[in-house]
Amino acid sequence: MHVQSSSVTVRTLDGLHLAGTLVTPGESTESAVVLVHGGGVTREEGGFFTRLAAGLAEAGLASLRFDLRGHGESEGRQEELTLATILNDIRVALRHVREATEANRISLLGASFGGGICGYYAAHRPEEVQRLVLLNPQFDYKKRTIDSRPYWHDDYLNEQTAQQLTEQGYIPFTPSLKHGRPLLNEVFWLQPHTVLGEIKAPTLIVHGTGDTLVPIESSRAAVPQFTVPCTLVEIEGSQHGFAVHDDPQYLNPQSQVWQASVIQTVAEWVRAGD
Repeated sequence: MHVQSSSVTVRTLDGLHLAGTLVTPGESTESAVVLVHGGGVTREEGGFFTRLAAGLAEAGLASLRFDLRGHGESEGRQEELTLATILNDIRVALRHVREATEANRISLLGASFGGGICGYYAAHRPEEVQRLVLLNPQFDYKKRTIDSRPYWHDDYLNEQTAQQLTEQGYIPFTPSLKHGRPLLNEVFWLQPHTVLGEIKAPTLIVHGTGDTLVPIESSRAAVPQFTVPCTLVEIEGSQHGFAVHDDPQYLNPQSQVWQASVIQTVAEWVRAGD
């Protein structure tokens, strides 16, 4: 099979240009997958999405992965990133892959920070998403962004951090992710974990049992809320990103074994929907 990979540019509704990679299996396909990465990384997800796209292509599935605005090679400022902008950017990515591949069955896949918002999209635009895949997804953005942070108390930001936010325009959430005021307000209201029952697409959730960033308990609690078939596959012992602890480049052999297993599971599950 002659797998083809090409760099593409996706224009957002509000005029930014997002960098993407379109991978096709080299033959006509009716199925494609849009991959949405986590916060503070890029469309390659440390190499995991690169290998995932290759695995999907080997299974006869096209894919489009793109850098979120303010990430990687895409335009935009990270502190202006919001969940609503990601929703609109998913919309144009889905349209791009439909037009580029002429596929009529589109799956949406989101990892970590990108997971919950993919679920939210699927709940609100069910006609556009035939299958949904969520990898160690973050469903409750307020819990992670506000409630778990020591500088928020009873939903109020403390004065020192508020001053920092005013002066810088953002709060450093992780070393590679900045949150601005728009997103910090938005998470109080836009809550994917409350709309899981509205998702119409069959859903696959894959989560590591050793995940300390997004604990697997959130995925276990989510499954009963679905009203469509929802399968949870647990990767025993794996940390966030299906890796051993502190292996951001996924160089550890165990990390590579886990990721290969996840890629095979995802490709077979999406393929089974054809």
